[in-house]
Amino acid sequence: MKEYNIQLGLTQEDINLLLNGEISTFNFVPTEDTDYNDRISISIREVEEDIPLSECMKLSVDNK
Repeated sequence: MKEYNIQLGLTQEDINLLLNGEISTFNFVPTEDTDYNDRISISIREVEEDIPLSECMKLSVDNK
């Protein structure tokens, strides 16, 4: 079994934009100042309360 842990730090402005529906995706793109080379996208959407976990979460990795 694999275990994935994601911690996403958001500013109050980010949270407000999410709540207002103004943003739904965070893109982390490497630059000269970052210590990672991978592109990471996190999409957030609203779901029903008793939806199965497989409908709420999806992880895909594209090896380019």
